Amino acid sequence: MHLLLQSLSWSSARTAGRASSSIRRPRVVIEHTIRARRCVKYLQKKGRPCVAATRTGEFVGDASKLVTVAKGDVTDAASLASLITEQTGAVIFAASASRQADAKKTSNAKAVDNVGLVNCAKLCIEKSVPRLVVVSSGGVSKPSSAVYIFLNLAANGIMDAKIAGEDAVRKLYAAPGLAEKNVGYTVVRPGGLLRDPGLGVSAVELNQGDTKSGRINRADVAAICIESLDSKAAFDTTFECYYADTAKGLDDVMKSNAAAVGAGVKTTPTETSTGRERRGDTWPKLFEGLERDRVA
Repeated sequence: MHLLLQSLSWSSARTAGRASSSIRRPRVVIEHTIRARRCVKYLQKKGRPCVAATRTGEFVGDASKLVTVAKGDVTDAASLASLITEQTGAVIFAASASRQADAKKTSNAKAVDNVGLVNCAKLCIEKSVPRLVVVSSGGVSKPSSAVYIFLNLAANGIMDAKIAGEDAVRKLYAAPGLAEKNVGYTVVRPGGLLRDPGLGVSAVELNQGDTKSGRINRADVAAICIESLDSKAAFDTTFECYYADTAKGLDDVMKSNAAAVGAGVKTTPTETSTGRERRGDTWPKLFEGLERDRVA
């Protein structure tokens, strides 16, 4: 898991309940290795310097004057506290327990995807960080779905840990006064992750309700995370993301993804509509119309 600290020019401009592009405070990204590289590349493309902090203090990626490497660990609260401060403008939490076979014995989903996330959220609230972005998983709120059952078994309870972490974050941020202070979150639930180059915003569909999923390249997930930071519409929301032409209901998506990736079978997207799908030809338009979460 990795932490990425993005150092940007500073502006004190802040508006209640609003994430503005005029806000330029340092940003921290807590990342899984592959996702970290995608986020770093996206930030480099935008010309933004960043500090990538890993458990080992090493980071594998393209050499650049924009990237500084530091040491940090999501499972170590003291480590997080040294990186998330009052000067932090945003945190992207994409860390997750490893699903690699040689790491399963020591990989602890609860420590990373639940407890680690909750500790991170508490720090963000304590330090009044304007936005916490959490990368979760499509199907995470549907424990009877094939997606949930398969991933949960494949990674030692990872889906149980992810939904527990998500729910805790939403409850923490429901505290009175946080939205008025411009302290909020965004939960991103990607479909099946691919390593191909990103297809861009026009290929992406967002949805809410966790009833549909599909496939999406990691590069576009990184773009969604970073672009959502400047979106008022994405404030205090949870949404799924996948390519529109790969969309399937949760009962069919695993079979569809396996056929497409394993055998090159073209996906026929579902015609079922939830009424909450979102498309756009720019990132701000993609996020327009998202419904804020309601916490009971």
